[in-house]
Amino acid sequence: MRASAIFCLALLLAAAPCNRAGAASCPADTTETLTIRESTLCLLIDDPTPSRRLLLRTWVERSASIVADYYGRFPAPLAVLSLTSMEGGGVGGGRTTNDSGLRIQVRIGREASSDSLSNDWVLVHEMVHLALPEVGRRHNWLAEGLATYVEGVARAQFGNRDIADVWAEDRHSMPMGLPREGEGGMDQTPTWGRTYWGGALYCLEAEVAIREQTRNRVGLQTALRAILKQTGGYGFERDIDEVLRIGDAATGTRVLDDLYRQIKTTPQATDLDLLWTRLGVPRDPKTQPFDDHAPLAAIRIAITAPHNF
Repeated sequence: MRASAIFCLALLLAAAPCNRAGAASCPADTTETLTIRESTLCLLIDDPTPSRRLLLRTWVERSASIVADYYGRFPAPLAVLSLTSMEGGGVGGGRTTNDSGLRIQVRIGREASSDSLSNDWVLVHEMVHLALPEVGRRHNWLAEGLATYVEGVARAQFGNRDIADVWAEDRHSMPMGLPREGEGGMDQTPTWGRTYWGGALYCLEAEVAIREQTRNRVGLQTALRAILKQTGGYGFERDIDEVLRIGDAATGTRVLDDLYRQIKTTPQATDLDLLWTRLGVPRDPKTQPFDDHAPLAAIRIAITAPHNF
């Protein structure tokens, strides 16, 4: 989950986007640091136990590597990770902010095991937020939708999540992103389902359309890498139209912009059954085989395949 900051005063003085990245070094209370592809992660861990710190450090390093592999680099030169203990096991909620420097806050159960942290999605989701510039509260569906969609794809590419599990969750959850009676377009309906899963559905539809138009040569990942490179990510503010144009230029298509114009103020009820059939995704991907003879089976396979570019 991302928390928007107030627009910088510099926006009133110049047309250029404002850099709100803030801190240039780790805070004084940092317990340890990690270097991920030339980026620095400042860890603030409230548990002094050496074994506990090693467990959390391994979790952070793996999650950061997953995101760095997907984007070609970690999406921020420096970020602070505040890891706070809570009762129980597993991982609690996460939050990414940029009030005075990029910071991710996550709560972790004191009984969290290595296995539960290996299966965690929260930290990868929060780290993906760092790769998209601030596009405004009205477009929060894009920020949350991207983090929801990329988390599964990136972890599958890395080998950290079973491919069938990714498609099973998409098939089960994306119907929550469809508009209900009386709802408007994506920029007009800030409900939880539309924000997270409607945004994720936009990403999947864009992924498929880009690959169809480029004969499966490139996909959404190429667009997102270009957006990060040219905007600098969450430390900056950009207009959504500019962000989508950057992504489209990288793929040589108009998919992101065209799709956004279709859904921004008009509710679109995607035929999900048809989409799953064309991709060869069975009703229950965990127990039923994928259809590798489906029209878009090659695209489905390419989405989660490791990309070395």
